[in-house]
Amino acid sequence: MRVSENCLFMRPAFGSMFGGRYGISWWATVAVPFLFALFSVGTFAAYGHQRQYEGYGGGVSAFFLENWDVFIGAPVAFAFACIWLYIPWRTQLPIIFNRRTRKVTCVVHGTWVSLPWDGLEAYIKDVTTFAAGGTPVNEGVLTLAFPYSIQNSQRINQKLRVGITGTQDHAQAIINRGIYGAAQIWEFIRLFMREGPSALPLSSARTPYSISHASEAVRHFSPLKVLKVKKAAWLLFAVPFFIFIALPVAPILMLGDISYMWLDRILPRRQWPQELIDACDGEWDGRE
Repeated sequence: MRVSENCLFMRPAFGSMFGGRYGISWWATVAVPFLFALFSVGTFAAYGHQRQYEGYGGGVSAFFLENWDVFIGAPVAFAFACIWLYIPWRTQLPIIFNRRTRKVTCVVHGTWVSLPWDGLEAYIKDVTTFAAGGTPVNEGVLTLAFPYSIQNSQRINQKLRVGITGTQDHAQAIINRGIYGAAQIWEFIRLFMREGPSALPLSSARTPYSISHASEAVRHFSPLKVLKVKKAAWLLFAVPFFIFIALPVAPILMLGDISYMWLDRILPRRQWPQELIDACDGEWDGRE
């Protein structure tokens, strides 16, 4: 998530699937211009049909104004219906690993917890997700356990647990789904706490969590990429794909990605508790 001289900030598993590029909220953002384009084409086709077979005498502009609720109303209604998808993304609070104080701090179920690094209990869960009509998917989750006692409770050894989703950016993590990505995250954290940020490997992320300039979206979704084939024979498939799919779809993906960049900048974030700001020695407050 973020690395500073003394602190490592990690996103908890809860809410992570909603945020970032290719997260649920990103797909919802991309779907809005896609629906606008789809309903605009449908409205234009309806105009041609009514003009040819039903004697409609108005122009294209007049027809679109008469049916604005279709090509504008449907995407707007979809956008309002998806507002809740942005809430988990914007309300996430990080897990902070401070190598100066040797402490791990986070908020679990509304409770602020902090524990010395040397006493931290961690384990990896191999989570299997089932989908009707699909195959099971194994995902690794690195779980941190914090001792916690409840007043007037007879139970002992109670713990609060928070998870960190395993990375899927490394090639081996894609092939070996499950605990491999979570083990990589754990080794990344241990390396930071032991040797500092200078010892951390460079990011191997396939795509950044967010973009900082519109040109990044243009380069990433350039339709010309489909024409870069190793053998000329593949052009028989690449050229039709480029003309009929990549060329019309790429601008929509670019527009959605750029829109997501602006949403990331303007949507409010959850204000950090003062305990979290103090836990990272004031190095970050989550506002950027």
